[in-house]
Amino acid sequence: MELSSRHLEAIAYYDSRYQIIVDYPLLRDHPLRLTDHADGEQRLCRFCHRAVPEVTFNNDAHAIPEFLGNKSLISMNECDSCNTLFADRYEDHLAKWFGPLRTISQIQGKSGVPTYQDKKREHGGRIRIEMGDDGLHFTLVDADLMGQLSKGGPIAFSLPVDTPSQPYIPIRAAMALVKAACSVCPPGELNQCNTAMDWLMGRVRARASMFPVLHAFTPGPNPYDTGRIMLLRRKVDEPIPYLWCIIATANYRFQFFVPFCGNDGWLKNGGESTFQTRHFPIPFDDDWPYGRTEYSMFDWSGEEAVVKRPHVTINVDRAELVKGLEET
Repeated sequence: MELSSRHLEAIAYYDSRYQIIVDYPLLRDHPLRLTDHADGEQRLCRFCHRAVPEVTFNNDAHAIPEFLGNKSLISMNECDSCNTLFADRYEDHLAKWFGPLRTISQIQGKSGVPTYQDKKREHGGRIRIEMGDDGLHFTLVDADLMGQLSKGGPIAFSLPVDTPSQPYIPIRAAMALVKAACSVCPPGELNQCNTAMDWLMGRVRARASMFPVLHAFTPGPNPYDTGRIMLLRRKVDEPIPYLWCIIATANYRFQFFVPFCGNDGWLKNGGESTFQTRHFPIPFDDDWPYGRTEYSMFDWSGEEAVVKRPHVTINVDRAELVKGLEET
């Protein structure tokens, strides 16, 4: 296989500037319990710095949200109170960003693949997407599509109705990603995450003029297989982020830097510092039969609720026209 020049440049860039210090799959045969403590030591929450009996550690705290397909990475360093706080304050917004995409990409959450349903006529129609025993089932009301289905045979179509996400706050979705990076950070580098964790806990306040999240969408059936989280540490003296984190699941990959690292003194708060945002190379970028990866960069610094409306194209194996559905 001959790699593209862009792919080779990305490999050379990261090989010369970064070292991979964390590389975990999100799905393993046996859970991996991440802990800061030796056997017999008292457990301490790395976020609120409290221990038993002030807090409890009764629940499995997923280092990466379970709705991203993480079934195996469990943090022993996160108390029940912080676990609830992160889920409600940050991770809920990241989940809402996906909208119907979690269902369409068949990402397994706590209760399996979630069902997406939107019956509001002002969105252009009504639709329900759910996981069945034989794959995804789409139930929708659309006159034009019904005309196509009445002709019989398989078809490919873009969703003819608007499929909006629930309103989400971008900076809180970004903070859910930062929390995941702090959860998997090795103890030897944890001091670099102290200010980021203070930010998550509200002990320090910061307003970002921009929070870049590099996003990649790769088409096809589950290209990332078991999912993955990686943490990259800078190994050169250059004005680039000290810690990059990459989270990949199903068809999606997020890449972001951990803010406020102590070794990022070059990045002045409130200043106009710039650096090159280059996507980490994707292993199947140049040899993937289902189509090329789409790259983009989001600015998730916004503090107001927004709605995402993804464009989705579906290949249908079997379709049925159900008479009377439009009346339900």
